[in-house]
Amino acid sequence: MRIFLFLFILSITLGCATRNIKYDRNKILKKYSADYKMFIDNEKMDLETVFLNKDNIENIRINKHTRELKITQFKTTKLFEINNLNLDSLGVGQRGWTMNNIELIVIDGIPLTDSSKKNTKIDLKGIKSISVLIMDRMNNTSSDGNVLLITMK
Repeated sequence: MRIFLFLFILSITLGCATRNIKYDRNKILKKYSADYKMFIDNEKMDLETVFLNKDNIENIRINKHTRELKITQFKTTKLFEINNLNLDSLGVGQRGWTMNNIELIVIDGIPLTDSSKKNTKIDLKGIKSISVLIMDRMNNTSSDGNVLLITMK
């Protein structure tokens, strides 16, 4: 009887559909982006186009039965679209630069395509560093556009 009760309790605790995980954007995208609906503070979002501040994440719950991944933040922050960033206000590079001067945007080593630039949102408090590579100063380049490098925390 004790063995049966022990096995019953063990199967209930191990068979739970909901569990918490730590925030690792790359692992979450690799494991869950195809099959799970993703929510950030109860708002449905595509995590492939959202870059969050990992210090602001309270918890991440995965529900296997409903196929949902819910990210809860300590403080709800406004996510800025990459196309609407004002480089002058961020203190990056020369004065008078706009996103039109930027040919390529790379966030944490991931280059953004033209179609993904329109949908990509970023938490400004999660930016560790931001810099602009000026292509005409680099050797062996035929491009006149610049590269915006963003590193997240």
